[in-house]
Amino acid sequence: MVKTVISNLIFTKKIQYEIAQQSTGCCYFEFGRILFLFTSSHNSHSVNLYPCSCIYYSPIEYAFYKAEPVEFFEPKPEVRDSFNRIEKTMVGYADDQFFVRQPELVLDLADLEEGAFVFPLPGGRVLSPYGRRNGRNHTGMDLKINRRDTVLAAFDGIVRMTGGSRGYGNVVVVRHYNGLETVYAHNSKHLVRSGDHVKAGTPVSITGETGRATTDHVHFEIRVNGKTIDPALVIDFNTQTLLHKRLVFTPTPKGKIQVEAV
Repeated sequence: MVKTVISNLIFTKKIQYEIAQQSTGCCYFEFGRILFLFTSSHNSHSVNLYPCSCIYYSPIEYAFYKAEPVEFFEPKPEVRDSFNRIEKTMVGYADDQFFVRQPELVLDLADLEEGAFVFPLPGGRVLSPYGRRNGRNHTGMDLKINRRDTVLAAFDGIVRMTGGSRGYGNVVVVRHYNGLETVYAHNSKHLVRSGDHVKAGTPVSITGETGRATTDHVHFEIRVNGKTIDPALVIDFNTQTLLHKRLVFTPTPKGKIQVEAV
């Protein structure tokens, strides 16, 4: 869960409110439709505010108040333990409520704990990057070491799909708690099944050349609600570590995913 703390803010813009001096020395003011009690003197630059009610008013201006620390929590994507038939058989499954429940997906890579990410094929080299290849859109990264290498889950999550799919051959799809999904394709053998809980670094498959493949390797994808994104936006494939970025994923009117580093 991403958390932002804002503190020590001083607002100096004057606001109009109604105030009444009480015998205790406390004052009230009305801001919008809410009455507040503050306990400082008129020349104080920091006041304590308490919602309340009051009867007697007289107009006055008060120029300063202090905002207390506030914590903002971004909603976590929903990850279920069980999946329907389509989710278990469709690599690019999209939930039409994904961006209804939350208008955007925020992923702070620099805020992840140590061990939260493991490169899917440690020591592997990139055979083919994401993007156009031979007139077609290559939707992931092809990684290879030797033959029959062990492929690892990139993040913690739940296995959504294991099975065969056209072009992908034998494929594993893992839905992660951070909102991403990762895809591991062309496998010769699966080491997990749908519904399994995995940690970052859990073996999920053995590399192969099933589907549309000409050599033993793993085809690795990152998806957001069924749409592929360039894995190089998330991972440094030279150092095989996460990039220290805060990424915001939002849907576009054309049905694609816009990725912005903030």
